Amino acid sequence: MSLSYYLLQLPPVVMLCLLIALFAGIGVGGTFVYRKYVRPDTRPAGNEVIGDVFASVGALYGLLLGFVVFLVWDSFNSAQINANREGSLARTLYRAIRYYPDSTRIAPVMKAYSEYVYHVVNHEYPRMEKMKSFTKEDRRAFNGVYKSLENVNLGDSRTDLMFRHLNELATYRSLRQLDATTEIPGAIWLALLAGGVLVLVFAMILDVKSGRLHLIANGLLSTFVGLIIYIILMLDHPFTGSIRIEPTDYNQIMIMKTEDM
Repeated sequence: MSLSYYLLQLPPVVMLCLLIALFAGIGVGGTFVYRKYVRPDTRPAGNEVIGDVFASVGALYGLLLGFVVFLVWDSFNSAQINANREGSLARTLYRAIRYYPDSTRIAPVMKAYSEYVYHVVNHEYPRMEKMKSFTKEDRRAFNGVYKSLENVNLGDSRTDLMFRHLNELATYRSLRQLDATTEIPGAIWLALLAGGVLVLVFAMILDVKSGRLHLIANGLLSTFVGLIIYIILMLDHPFTGSIRIEPTDYNQIMIMKTEDM
C-alpha cells in the first residue's frame, strides 16, 4: 500500500499536525542551519536578485498548487456525483424488482440483486477504502444479476425497464471503479514536493537581518505548503480517509429489504 493510505488512516487533526510539523521543521530547521553555519561573507551578494527570483518561483509554484487542488477537488466532486447517481439507480432498480406483480417468478432476480447489494457494501467499498483493485468476485456478483434477469425471461415492458436500469447502473459502477483507482501520478507528486523544497531553499538564502523574523517567515511559509499538501491528500482518494464516500444508498436498500420482510 502507498504512503498516502497510511496517512489517510490517521485522524484528520493528527495528519494535519504531522504534515505541518514536517514542512515547518524543514523550513525552520533549514533556515537555522543556513544562518548558523554559512558565513555572512559567503552569502549571495545579490539579495535583491534572489528576492526577484524567489517571487517568480513562488508565483509559479502557487499556480501549480492551485491547479492540482482544483484537479483533485473536481475529481472528488465527480466521484461523489457518480456514486450518488449509481446509488439512485440501485434504489430504483430495487423498487422495480420488489414491486413486480409476479413475486414468485421475480424471486431469483431479487435474490441475485440482494446478494450484489450485500457484496457492494461489505466487499467492494471496504476494498476501495484500502485502495485495492477489484476482483473477479466483484464482477461475478454483478453479472449474477444480469444472468438471473435473463434466465427469468419475463418478456414484458417492466423487464425491459429493469434491463435499462441495470445497464445504466453498470455504467456508473464502472465510473466508481475508475474513480477509486485514479490518483495523482507520481511524477506530479515529485514536481509538487521538489517545487516546495525549491521555494523553501530560496526563502532560506534570503539575507534577512533579523534571524527571528527569518525563522518565523519561513516557518509560516512551510506551514502553508503543508496545509496545501494536506488538502490534496484528503481529496485525492475519494473512497479512503475520514471524508470518504460511503455506500449510503446501498445501505438504504438493505434497510428497505429488512423492512419489507
